[in-house]
Amino acid sequence: MKKIIAVILSAVIMFSVGTAAYAVNNGDECNCGNVPVVFVTGFAATPLIADKGLETERSLFGPEAGPLIVGIVKLLPAIISLVFCGNEDYFATAVCDFANDLFGEMYCDDSGNPVYDNISTEDWEEPTADHEKNTQHKFYYDWRKDVFEIAAELNDYIEQIKTLTGHSKVALRAESMGGAVTMTYLKVYGHDSIDSVVMQSSAFNGITLMGDIFTGDLKIDSESVLNYIKNFVVGDTQMMILARVLISYCDILMNSIANFVDGTLNDTKEQLFDGAIRDMIGNFAGIWAFVPLESYEEAKEFMLDETENAELIKKIDRYHYGVMDKTEEILDSAMADGMKLAIISNYGKAGVPVGTDVNFQSDFLIDTARTSHGATCSELYSTLGDGYVQAVQDGHNHLSCDGQIDASTCLYPEQTWFIKDMLHTGYTAGYDEFVYQFIYDDDQQTVWSNPDYPQFLYNNVESETLDALTTENCDTRSEDFDLIEFIGSLVK
Repeated sequence: MKKIIAVILSAVIMFSVGTAAYAVNNGDECNCGNVPVVFVTGFAATPLIADKGLETERSLFGPEAGPLIVGIVKLLPAIISLVFCGNEDYFATAVCDFANDLFGEMYCDDSGNPVYDNISTEDWEEPTADHEKNTQHKFYYDWRKDVFEIAAELNDYIEQIKTLTGHSKVALRAESMGGAVTMTYLKVYGHDSIDSVVMQSSAFNGITLMGDIFTGDLKIDSESVLNYIKNFVVGDTQMMILARVLISYCDILMNSIANFVDGTLNDTKEQLFDGAIRDMIGNFAGIWAFVPLESYEEAKEFMLDETENAELIKKIDRYHYGVMDKTEEILDSAMADGMKLAIISNYGKAGVPVGTDVNFQSDFLIDTARTSHGATCSELYSTLGDGYVQAVQDGHNHLSCDGQIDASTCLYPEQTWFIKDMLHTGYTAGYDEFVYQFIYDDDQQTVWSNPDYPQFLYNNVESETLDALTTENCDTRSEDFDLIEFIGSLVK
């Protein structure tokens, strides 16, 4: 009898699933209540592959180990000559050859179009009808392209998801460069198909790092390098605290190394840009979306030629002056029509140590003031000051308890959350739980809607949870360490 019942139940389940899939594929509306989620991935989320599917298939970015090792071996004589003989020209030429040999196939021409047509992304994920709760479809793309081309691909992807799932709207999780792609999509295709947008560690307001690189405003100092290394030494275990202490004692050695590298970089900068950097990234229309508005014109003058790059300039102007410069207008319109918005910004990490001023709050890649679109932030490991008064008095407190963030100056202070000690795209189970509860809520949440998720949160790496930021957990830089006790624990 049990076997007969099991067979009958299996048949019923198979029939039900098949019927549902058939109904969805025939355009019937799905009333499951689970809005399909599309994850708009970021820069280099998928490798660039040459000759995909052929015997000669190979990864161009990131590069395969074999060609990378061969290139480094070829580079070693130039490094030795630089260190012991000060031969900077030889070193710069070798670095340019190394970059061109390794990445040359992925270069774009002066108009921003890929030179070779045998390059594709590795992890393209075909749309499906699946849209169970807490699941998502990942949208990958060739991040070298103009963001308008990528937005067109995203539109096709969304339309396919809608057809397959039977839903008229989707939710977008826009990560890093995905924020620029999402803003471009909203500008061109509108928001009728979008239930909600989560900007997470998003570059929709540019990245100071790219502004510095694209204007040649580069510098390396030991303190910034050491702070950057400490980004990845996290947690309150004795071993992690010991590692932070030991790193802090590397200052003298690191200072010598940083000064040497900085001097070499400045002396060879023109040669490096002319020989490799402009070709390697300057002609990538997609990467230009990272350049902030305030440094954009200077970057064009430094990186591009008005005549040779005329078509590329048209593409990137279209984004900066039609999308980035219209962010508030685009989002205001969408939210007025009921689209939900959450902006999630991370802080407490040091930025990439290559600019002349990197002493700002960051998620290790994008500055917090940009991912939050306007927060007033203290310098790294500092505070806004004891006498600091919230800039915009709107009746709510938008100051973090550690005195490092004033969220009142954000574009949308009521819809912007901050997570301390969360690395760029370094999501945990607690992070995803936070994002999904926002997506599946029928109403627009604010930083006051859910007491479990106030405006300021702390990334608890041990428990993989997001906790409310408090005076007890906000000091994540403690270097107090009992060396005798630690050695004793090892002996035991």
